[in-house]
Amino acid sequence: MPNVDMPLSQLRDYKPELTMEADFDSFWEEAKALSSQVPLNASLQLVENHPLQTLKIYDVVFQGSDGTPIHGWYVTPAGEHQAGSLPVIVKYHGYSGNRGYPNDLLQWASMGYAAFAIDVRGQGGLSPDLAVYPQGASPGWMTLGILDPASYYYKQVYLDCVRALDFVCAREEVDMNRIAVYGGSQGGGLAIAVAGLDARPKLALSNYPFLCHFRRSVEIHATGPYVEIKNWFRRFDPGHLQEDQVYRTLSYFDGMNLASRVTARTLMAITLQDTTCPPSTCFAAFNHLAGEKEVRLYHDYGHEGLPFHEEDMMRFVQNYL
Repeated sequence: MPNVDMPLSQLRDYKPELTMEADFDSFWEEAKALSSQVPLNASLQLVENHPLQTLKIYDVVFQGSDGTPIHGWYVTPAGEHQAGSLPVIVKYHGYSGNRGYPNDLLQWASMGYAAFAIDVRGQGGLSPDLAVYPQGASPGWMTLGILDPASYYYKQVYLDCVRALDFVCAREEVDMNRIAVYGGSQGGGLAIAVAGLDARPKLALSNYPFLCHFRRSVEIHATGPYVEIKNWFRRFDPGHLQEDQVYRTLSYFDGMNLASRVTARTLMAITLQDTTCPPSTCFAAFNHLAGEKEVRLYHDYGHEGLPFHEEDMMRFVQNYL
């Protein structure tokens, strides 16, 4: 099968110049500070009579910084736990997906960890999106508020994902010094974003991350949601007169830029036939990671499930968390 991107020899060294604006860090520090002033107002409901008797399963809702209710599953091994005794894994899902089912977290509870999976607002789960956007968008979520980083859709998404850390850190049984974040595609991009915005994760596990190296992703993708940005230009700006402003906004959310702030030990899986999150865009993030890092390359796979990589992730967490 021919490569869909650069030759591997070039990909390994691909490290494009960062695109962050001068106020990148202050933008996020202010956003996080304002978010931290809003109470989580988290509620937990124990799921009774679930077939997974070796787990305690909680249906969770917490409040986003704009009041949006964010739904999640929180699971722990069954039984009582001493204060600070459980490491915790926080999972973020792929584009248009949802928090999944409690059994999707079974491997982590089986390893003796707590685990938390949340809905991304407004996508395929129970969490709505109460944010208001100042102009029209192409169908999907990629272009909501795209002319201003303060109103861009992913600002609140990233803050929701950081607030998920606040939720697990408020749990008495959780060891706040042993937190991992992970996901694939959009979830992989969110794991990088959270680890770049918050020092609490010790580990980040990211499979073919979305939301990285936006300009190249839009230019060379063949499948997936980046087309929404092209469609936005077709509908609202066919002459690309606002192109600089669009990419300025996206720079605040670019996983390549956020990777340069990640100090968590990171495991990344990159598939070399991926036409949705092209390999070069993943390497752009990987090569800018500031902390210790490992990469697993899957030469003959595209944007698809990697069940054989699950054991690698479990061993990575077992070794380092």
